[in-house]
Amino acid sequence: MRLIVDTSVLVGELLRARGRERLGADRLELFIPEQMWSETEVELPRRIASFARQHQLDRGIAERLTTLCLEAVEANVIIIDHAVYAAAEEEAVARSLRDRRDWPVVACALALSAGIWTNDNDFLGVGVPTWTTDTLEAWLGRQAAGDGQL
Repeated sequence: MRLIVDTSVLVGELLRARGRERLGADRLELFIPEQMWSETEVELPRRIASFARQHQLDRGIAERLTTLCLEAVEANVIIIDHAVYAAAEEEAVARSLRDRRDWPVVACALALSAGIWTNDNDFLGVGVPTWTTDTLEAWLGRQAAGDGQL
């Protein structure tokens, strides 16, 4: 399944071992617009630093987590150059009524004929399929259960 990953979902998945594993699911083709990747590059270290402070973790552990997260993105998520989805910008902005800043995600979904993996409601009604982490996990589980069946 081809999905554009919302920034908040990507950060959340990266921070958990199970989430990083889910990003590597064979049945998923994952993409993120470069603009949203730039946001992720800011948000991810901030969240890791906050978590490390809150749990009084050694600096080395926080650095290792950051490395694991970046490796997971490199291995499993394709960062889409603005030129790929620029032609869909006007349409995406028009569809992004709840949060106009989300237009790159919508534009990528339109340009790549993909769904959107998100856990918020901002993408509802934009005219592309949306998947929450729960519904995606259920779909992946059903697909895996069907592997041995004819």
